[in-house]
Parts: sequence; C-alpha cells; structure tokens
Amino acid sequence: MKRKTTLIQFGLIFLFVLSACGGKAHPDPTATPLPATATPGPPNVVLVDGTPQVVIEPENPTPTPDLVNPNPVRITELEYVQSGDKLKVIAKLFNTLTDAILRDVQVEVLALDASGTRIAHEMRTVRYLFPRETSGLVQDFELLPGLQASSVEVRVKEGLKDRKLRYVQPLTVENAGWVEVEDGFHLTGWLKNSDPYTYTAVELNAIAYNASGLIIGGGCGKLDFVPEKDRTGVSIPADIQPDEEIALVEIYPWITAQSASLEGGSWWKNIEVRQWNFIVDDYQHVSGGAILRNLTDRLLTETFYLLTVADADNKVCLAQEGYIDLLWPDQELVFSPGILTLPTDCAAKQVDMIIVPGEFGQFQLGYDPLSVGTPVLSESGDSVTVTLINNLNADLSNAVVYVVATDAKGRIVGGGSAQSGNIRANSSVSVQVPILFLGKPEEIKFDTSVGIPLDVTIGS
Repeated sequence: MKRKTTLIQFGLIFLFVLSACGGKAHPDPTATPLPATATPGPPNVVLVDGTPQVVIEPENPTPTPDLVNPNPVRITELEYVQSGDKLKVIAKLFNTLTDAILRDVQVEVLALDASGTRIAHEMRTVRYLFPRETSGLVQDFELLPGLQASSVEVRVKEGLKDRKLRYVQPLTVENAGWVEVEDGFHLTGWLKNSDPYTYTAVELNAIAYNASGLIIGGGCGKLDFVPEKDRTGVSIPADIQPDEEIALVEIYPWITAQSASLEGGSWWKNIEVRQWNFIVDDYQHVSGGAILRNLTDRLLTETFYLLTVADADNKVCLAQEGYIDLLWPDQELVFSPGILTLPTDCAAKQVDMIIVPGEFGQFQLGYDPLSVGTPVLSESGDSVTVTLINNLNADLSNAVVYVVATDAKGRIVGGGSAQSGNIRANSSVSVQVPILFLGKPEEIKFDTSVGIPLDVTIGS
C-alpha cells in the first residue's frame, strides 16, 4: 500500500559565492552549448583628433540584438530582495507560443551595483516551458560582505522549439499558501503529479506577493521524489521583505536536467506498509510512525518517505521528507521520523504519508550487526531508554533508534527517534529516545528498531 489519509487523533573585474536553490546548478548535459563569455582582446591604439587613445574590444562581442523577431520567452515580472549579503532574484517567464514546447531554455541572471559593475552571475536551464505557460524562477546569491545590488537583469535565450507536443505539464501545485515558523516563513502547497511516472530531483520555485500584487519575497528548494499519480505536500523556506504581509503565494515546479522519470511497476511492492498513524498533542507536536517490511531477499537502500500534515481547509501546515538508509532482506522495521512541531496557527486535521521503496544496493557490511533490548519508559513518560548492542568487532560511528508506540488494539499512537552516537566494538550503549504518545502508559506497547546510516564510519 503506497499511501493513506487518516484523521489525526488529538490530545527552512569581484569574487562572489552563489547558489541556486541551496546549491550551484549542475550543467545540463543535453542543453544547447552556450556561446563563450566575452573576454578582452588585445588593445588597439587609435587617433582621436590627433591624440593616441587605447581601445580594448572584447574578443567575443555581444551579438547584435534582433530588433525584428521577438524572443518567444517573455519576462513578465522581475524583482530582487537583499538582506545583508544574501540576494534573491525573482522572475516570471512566459512562453508566448501556442504551438511549441520550449526546451532547455538558457536563462542568465545578473546582479549589478550602483556603478553598473557585475557582482553576481548565474546561468540556469529551464528544461521545459510548455505552450502559453508561465513559470517562476528564484535565484539565490551570497555576495561578499559590503556589496549592494542596485539592479538585476534576466537574459533569456529561447532554447529549442519542440512542435511535436508529445508532453504536457504533469506537475501542478494546488492550494498554495504559507505558514509562519520559528525561523520565518515557509511557502506551502500540494504538489500533484498526473503522470504514470515518478519524477526525481524536482525543483520548486516559490513566490510571495502582498495585497497590492507586488513580489515581496520567495524561496526555492528541491524534492527528491514526486510519486506517480499522487500528490504530496511541499514546504519551502522563504525570505520575505520586512514589514510586508503575504497575501498570495505561487509555486512553480521544474523538471530539471538532473530529473529522472521512473516507470511504475512491481518495485512499488518491494515494501509492505503494514500499518501507520500519527497523533498531535496540545502543544502542536506531531508523533507516530509506521511498520514496514522488506518483501524481497535483497538489501534496499535509501527508501524515501514523505509526510504531510494539513488542516481542515486542506492547507499544508507541515511537509517533512527523508530517507531510511537501509532495509535488510526480509527485515521488518518500525520507523518514526521523530517528534515534529507544527506552526502555532495550524489546527491539524489530516496526515498523508508516502513510502517510496529504495533501490537494490550494496553496503560495506553483509549483515546487520546491531540488536536492541526492551525499551524502558521513563518516570516522566516523555522518553524511553533503549540498549543498543554492537556485535561487530569494530566501532560504528552512529546509528538511529526508532520507537513506535501501539495501544491495546495494536494501533500506532505515537513514536520517536534518536541518534546513538559512537558504539564501540562488541559493546553496548544506552540511548534515550524522546517519545510522544496518547493513552495510559500501562496500556502502551513500545516496539523499537535500529538503522545504520549509509555514511557510517566502521572502525576507529
């Protein structure tokens, strides 16, 4: 079973450092090669009114602009927001064509200071811009201290025209909104995939407007997996101009040069989700988990989970995703993402969870060397202590302990997780796991499992 929805039980000339959506964009191997950047050529000496003057011309001058044929990509909005050394450039691009998909559109983003000197620069690739489609672009720069942007430019090269129209936009965002969290704002929504393919490495560009329709900020992020014929919540940290109130949010998903499309098939059945559930307490804390089983006789690596919490109006309050690094052959694992915190103004009503089975893989260990003892609930009832045993004759740098609470009817009513830290060879360590559950402690059963991270260090 891939996903369910259930009612909740109550109780993010200068040298500069830059990034696009948290990391510098990788080159697109299928993109049309870009023309070389203009570089100064040898100086020429010319006479002006009998006076010799040195003129330096670029070896690769900017092409003469085409004043007759308009670019099919139109920039409809362009703003920037700077806070200290962090600069965010926000633009919207529109494909004016009705009969062609624009592929591998090259977009150059520039920031200039008051003297017109370039202080930041990045090239972006829009993989697909569908007919009459508007898409958003959010580009982050980190400038050297003291630099101040005075203007920004976005230069668009049209890319390749695909008139076969074999594709339509499969990714859309519904019910976009925002939530206020401790570190600022997150822009949220439901990302829907109408294709029978699971897409990987999907980029998300989110734009916030005030009541006057002016861009006041935004953010960008990535989602590793967008499951086929399904939807999942997204939550993107955003920088918003001070003293501005958000009135409207738009989120634009991109299939990127790094994206892959995974066909559906039997691999979805490699993991059985035997049961899952989540609860919320009176302090806006979310807890719970799932019982998973690897139905294959092979090691599964990097199983992905997506957890979404929404309110009664279907507004996404929280979207959490992550990995379960290893599932051993035929292993049954209790899993919990730990205790999560909702925004204070969210009245949670539903939870959605998706488990994307990982790939068959290899690991430096051929078996699971860890075992766990019986969890013991603390007197305060807010944690359990788990004894973790390392049966390997080498140290392990870390492990993660999962705990799931079930009631007398076998329903999941809480959970928690914690990192163990170093576990010495042929030794044991006690791990205190924060936990949240509903019900009387004497009626609750605590089950626990342990996972080994893929990047674990084995040996001293």
